[in-house]
Amino acid sequence: MDGTVIRCPSCGQANRVPPLGSGKAAVCGKCKTPLSATGGHPVDVTDATFQSTISGGRFIVDFWAPWCGPCRQVGPVLEQIAREHAEVRVAKLNVDENPRTSAAFQVQGIPLLVFFRDGREAGRLVGAHPKSNIEAAIRQYLG
Repeated sequence: MDGTVIRCPSCGQANRVPPLGSGKAAVCGKCKTPLSATGGHPVDVTDATFQSTISGGRFIVDFWAPWCGPCRQVGPVLEQIAREHAEVRVAKLNVDENPRTSAAFQVQGIPLLVFFRDGREAGRLVGAHPKSNIEAAIRQYLG
């Protein structure tokens, strides 16, 4: 089956979206919320949704926590990257609420950006990095 799986930002439903012609838009099959191929903003993932979300395409997953100052500094940079880079999706995983996935990826320090290509880890950046470093990592790991 061709297409990209896009998780609805409203209800969380996974939607397989085929390539769309110009002027056509996709909507969630469950709640009818408009879907964007790039998302335009980071999507939240959990232990339950992590694997299905990152299984296809190129992703940056931000392992973070709300109490972490450096994580809050990286957040707006990732929002900007999500808007500007159509070739990459950005996902956020709260390490406090999702210990199983955090343990599986041996998260020992946050913020941690893990770069995935078709569900496989391609690289990591640990700590708060400026946008230029994150974009260089996108080219290196996902280019």
